[in-house]
Amino acid sequence: MIIAVKRRGSRGRTLTVALPAAPSIVVVMLAVFAPAHGPSTRGESPSAAEVSLGIGGTHRTGSWTPLVVRLPAAAAGDSVRAWVEDADGQLVGSPPAPLRAAGPGNSTAVTCVRPGRPTVRVMVERISRAGEGSGPGVISDAVAAIASPAGTTAASTTPLLLVHGNVPAAAAAARLVAGEETTITVVAFAAPPATVSLTPRDFDAFDAAIICGQAVADLDTDTRAAIDGWIRRGGRLVLAAGVSAVGLAAAGGPVADWLPGAGPRLVPLRRVGALEAFARSGGLTPRLPPTGISAPRFEAAGSITGVVNVFEGASAADTPLVIRRAHGLGMITWIGLDIDQPWCADWPGCDRLVAALLGGRSDAEQPATPTDTRQQTPDLAGQLRMAMDTFAASPGQPASLPVPFEVIAGLGLLYCLLLYPVDWWLVRRSGRPSISWITLPLVAGGFAALAWGMGAVWGRDAPARLRLAEVIDFDAAGGLVRGSAWAAVRSPANALVDLAVAADDRWATGRCDAAVSWFADAGTGFGGVDAAATHPPLAAADYAYGPSLAALVKAPVSAASSRLFEASWVGQAREPVAETTLTRDGRGLLAGTITSRLPMPLERCWLVHGGWLYDVGRMEPGDTYDTEAGRGPRSLAAALTRRTAVKDRDRAERWDAATTDVGRILEVAGLHAAAGGSGYTGLEPGRLGRLDLSPLVAVDRGLLVGTAAAGTRLTAWRVRLSGEGTTAELPAESAAPSLVRLVVRVRPAAVAEPGPAAATKPEPTR
Repeated sequence: MIIAVKRRGSRGRTLTVALPAAPSIVVVMLAVFAPAHGPSTRGESPSAAEVSLGIGGTHRTGSWTPLVVRLPAAAAGDSVRAWVEDADGQLVGSPPAPLRAAGPGNSTAVTCVRPGRPTVRVMVERISRAGEGSGPGVISDAVAAIASPAGTTAASTTPLLLVHGNVPAAAAAARLVAGEETTITVVAFAAPPATVSLTPRDFDAFDAAIICGQAVADLDTDTRAAIDGWIRRGGRLVLAAGVSAVGLAAAGGPVADWLPGAGPRLVPLRRVGALEAFARSGGLTPRLPPTGISAPRFEAAGSITGVVNVFEGASAADTPLVIRRAHGLGMITWIGLDIDQPWCADWPGCDRLVAALLGGRSDAEQPATPTDTRQQTPDLAGQLRMAMDTFAASPGQPASLPVPFEVIAGLGLLYCLLLYPVDWWLVRRSGRPSISWITLPLVAGGFAALAWGMGAVWGRDAPARLRLAEVIDFDAAGGLVRGSAWAAVRSPANALVDLAVAADDRWATGRCDAAVSWFADAGTGFGGVDAAATHPPLAAADYAYGPSLAALVKAPVSAASSRLFEASWVGQAREPVAETTLTRDGRGLLAGTITSRLPMPLERCWLVHGGWLYDVGRMEPGDTYDTEAGRGPRSLAAALTRRTAVKDRDRAERWDAATTDVGRILEVAGLHAAAGGSGYTGLEPGRLGRLDLSPLVAVDRGLLVGTAAAGTRLTAWRVRLSGEGTTAELPAESAAPSLVRLVVRVRPAAVAEPGPAAATKPEPTR
């Protein structure tokens, strides 16, 4: 049942609202008397719109997710704009999405949105070919109006695991990985309809995925490409492909690249003792069919990429069963068995096997270091947000800092004490009740003057400022470039800000996939995206995207306050960024050289692989570093935690949860697991977890980390502030030097054949 309500919108126009029937009239009253949001429409009767949010009926608060809108047939060229709330409860309009025919009398539009509230309101605006809203706005509850009644909203701190195929042990494995104190939501993925085309950004909410090789045939070409793009941008995939590996190799395209080698052929396998040891659970071998099973063997040992963790036979080249390898900036763990078969899916130890494939509990089992709970820092992303919102003094710029909560709370308590009992005691002692007409205005006026003066101390009248920070990752093997950037905008007066982000064309070429959005804390704390009540915005105005997610238009900023944004972009490197001859020996140490082909110098460089770090120093374009001549190796964990020797004992520098050093926060977040994870910082990485490249340096990749020269930025921001009749481009100031990371391939050392001929030096790789 749908309740239709009409109310006057802004500028005297009528907005038609459709709400699912609720047992309480309060819902209807809120719809009628709430302030008008979003676009105004022409007051036609409400149309029957269906809204589907998320993948598999699930989305996560604060993460990008697909939104599918189904409407009655529209005219050619019509489009829709979806409005959802950000973390402050303000509606944000998506870029216009074209309506496409989806069966007789129906049209479908697909867009990507980022819900900032646990209770999602979706407003759909139909846009005619003339570019003006022509149909009624439809506000619907995302769960009640969703096509699948199983739709759920996961909290921003809840990890999501995507499963495609028959893996009943996934839920139990997720509990083993996360521990009893953490909940992981398992989402069953089904192939989307032909009218819904997914993109890599649509999988932003998922921390890992499990895909069975036999279920890949259910996915269309676009979905396979979207999942592949998600992995290359930093996703983690567990691929179970035994007999099905032959079909994946024959299918070609991105799914063939998920395999660790070329030309798989099937060989008989009658025991899996090594796999039982890997899972730390026996009893799988007796469950195999009497004739055994078939497992893939690749055409040559040299074609295998990655690190073989489990194998059957005399060597890793015989029958590898578990291989971990890098795929772009992400990770693929391949197991050479079809775990969706009954003999494995019903095995009691299957949950331990899947948990081991997901990485186990290496990080969660470490004891957490106590942190200063007074700071209430939700995670590393929240700490970065606090650091970006601190506008310290700079040449020609006064400081503009957030007023400490302790000061506000202390003044409030003092104000209450002066009103009662101090003012009450003075009036009673004087015996003249009328004196309160003098004391009360004095107290109120004094505190108003004190508040005004404090605002000046903390930079109320400071000029408009813009702080930027970024992390740029290059995949030298595949040419992919990923940019993660943050911006903090401060305005002394009420203003509107237009933002656009893109890759600087000096470093990346072709069409880049870029998106900019609000930046808020995770969790249920004050201002968090999971809080039951919204953080009341000082400027209650809605804003929208331009033609794409790369540009926000007219986002409001209140006087003497700041607003934070985050952005990401992905493109292809214009030129090869590095040449290497790096190899690793049996001890995991590096040998060989790396040459920088970046068009800018890097300072304070490290070369990282495994648990070792090599001090490189400064690298100019064309410089070559040789591990034989350089300093190192030394412990990576010791370098990240700044461990020093004190009286014959190693002591790590305790993580400061209140630090506002943006460079230090990004440095630790970029290798969080290698630094000890939450056992060192006492904080989960939050949205900065996608920056952690620790899994890559543990397999077949090395990492060259450095900072770009002062003033060099690889993300092109355009920030325009308008207000009080003026419009100006804001000059940028860096919150920290740009962190640049090059992911390069590391090959296993060649083994010399018996006889006088020794192994030759490997050729440079790009």
